[in-house]
Amino acid sequence: MMTLAPVADTDARFRSLFENTPELILYQNEASIILDANPAFLTLVGKPKEQVVNHLYDEFLPADVRGLFREKLAEAFTGKIVRFEVYAAQGNSAPRHWDVVKVPVQEDDRVVGVHMVARDITEKNQQQQEIFAQNKDLQQFTYIVSHNLRAPLANALGLVDLLVLERADTLEFKHAQGYLKTSLHQLDQVLVDINTILAIRDKQGLAEAEQVPLADIMEQVRQSLQDVLHNCGGTLRTNLPAGFQVRGNRAYLYSIVFNLLSNAIKYRDAHRPLLVELTATEGVGHGQVIVVADNGMGIDLAHAGADVFKLYKRFHPQHPGRGVGLYLTKTHVESMGGHIEVSSAVGKGTQFTITLR
Repeated sequence: MMTLAPVADTDARFRSLFENTPELILYQNEASIILDANPAFLTLVGKPKEQVVNHLYDEFLPADVRGLFREKLAEAFTGKIVRFEVYAAQGNSAPRHWDVVKVPVQEDDRVVGVHMVARDITEKNQQQQEIFAQNKDLQQFTYIVSHNLRAPLANALGLVDLLVLERADTLEFKHAQGYLKTSLHQLDQVLVDINTILAIRDKQGLAEAEQVPLADIMEQVRQSLQDVLHNCGGTLRTNLPAGFQVRGNRAYLYSIVFNLLSNAIKYRDAHRPLLVELTATEGVGHGQVIVVADNGMGIDLAHAGADVFKLYKRFHPQHPGRGVGLYLTKTHVESMGGHIEVSSAVGKGTQFTITLR
């Protein structure tokens, strides 16, 4: 006959959970005074227990969320279990996303205190944001398949039917054959674009980051574009701190700078000489900021809105292009953990600001 191990008493089980869980646990009275705090909370705020117990929880919260925590505490003292999410710092810690539960403790049908349990869900939120971004990309690809692939394919199918009806020695047959070739080239170009984008997405997180001197990238791009820049009478100015390096993928960095500078050249204003300025600085806190500004035609952001970086979106139809460059630029920046913003005014110019971690 099996001998059952003795079951620890309730207080011992609770104390073990209280002391060892990675989640933050506080016990508070109705005035929001901390009556007990577990080691996880003490570690987060960097205080010994005697500097936490009998202190207001407000002392460990930023001013903008104190009212929320007091409101939820008061609700818990009505006998309800209260749950909410909040983005906040605690003590001297960095701000985090928290899933907070306040559980009333009752004795003799009255609430005598409230346990607060806070679980760090920062990584979960980041994963949800990544999934949201991937879903947006999926919608973009759905658009490509339904429109950009369908249009040249439908044209090609119609032309094939027409060719069956025409004799090979007629002018109509030759015209239809030429149109068919154009439609197939358009179809091939869309497939090439999709393959390029998928290749970048597949390599996200796989390409090994390295310290890349930005001056080296600038020199390579300058050499690639020096003829077209000279022919249009343009000027490229750079302002880089000595030895400035960016941690990222060298090929992506080249593509980013090349796309932005070639766009500045393509969409220059015919009424004044082109001037492109590239500056780089260390960002506030962690990260680096790269700014590429030109005095070109500019973009009507009131009209373009959020479409600036979308695939196959073009804003200067009088100039040749496919609307792929800025989409790829944004993809490269994000694959290195950064983000890109644009400010622009028609007739004045455009500025792209890249922030890398």
